[in-house]
Amino acid sequence: NTSSTAVAAGAAKSTCYPPRSLVRLNTKVKRVMRQQQRSTFPCSCLLLLFFFFSAVFLVVVEGHRPHAAFSNTRESRIKIEEQDKGEVLVMPSLDQKRPDHQDIAKMARYLVHNNLWGVMGTNSRDRKGLPWTNVVDLSDGPVCNSTGRLFFYLTSLDETAYDVEVYPTVSFTVAEAAITNNADALGCGSTDVEDPTCAKLVVIGDLLVVPKDEQDYAIDLLASRHPVIKSWPANHGFQPYELHIDTLNILDFYGGMKQVPTQEYFNANYTSC
Repeated sequence: NTSSTAVAAGAAKSTCYPPRSLVRLNTKVKRVMRQQQRSTFPCSCLLLLFFFFSAVFLVVVEGHRPHAAFSNTRESRIKIEEQDKGEVLVMPSLDQKRPDHQDIAKMARYLVHNNLWGVMGTNSRDRKGLPWTNVVDLSDGPVCNSTGRLFFYLTSLDETAYDVEVYPTVSFTVAEAAITNNADALGCGSTDVEDPTCAKLVVIGDLLVVPKDEQDYAIDLLASRHPVIKSWPANHGFQPYELHIDTLNILDFYGGMKQVPTQEYFNANYTSC
């Protein structure tokens, strides 16, 4: 009995008390885990704070942008324009009437007067005469006062004016699909842009600097539709240009391009009001 008791006591001692090395290892592991928890908690908080303040910053910045402050509706875009008075593109009124497609001279005037921009093609000086196209502002006069003359405000720092110093002959295209009024898309509605009934006009002629005695007049016409040009840098060499029309080519219905006689174009009795 005495020996069995001693054996049981020895077994109990060996079972209940692990080796000192194991105890030290366990203590070290716990210490490391506590240190990781203490270091991880601040990092997690910092990460959450970073995302929170990033979200606040985006909300504040986007909230000050007009396009984010309002939805993409007619009323909202009018609000945006009211915020940016002095730099709003001046559009024709909504009561304008689209000419009959058979009256190609009046249709050409309609396309010119109701578009604020178009695409101009030049022969590139730096690319051995290869074609070069560029989007340019257009004005043929204030709203309700169409002259039919095509004026542009350009600088030779840009390719278009730079190219015409050597190759003055250009092509200029305006499309009915691009016609808008404030937030209202007039254009061609759901008709595809390439459909012949979605009218487009290609004008060919020489693009020349407006003579000194007409420059104030030309700039006034341009600024009536593009007021922002008044604030463009004076040291960039902007000048008014006019496209002297050689041919007008229109597609506004099935049957192919038609040529509009230049004199009929200028004689057309067109008004957008």
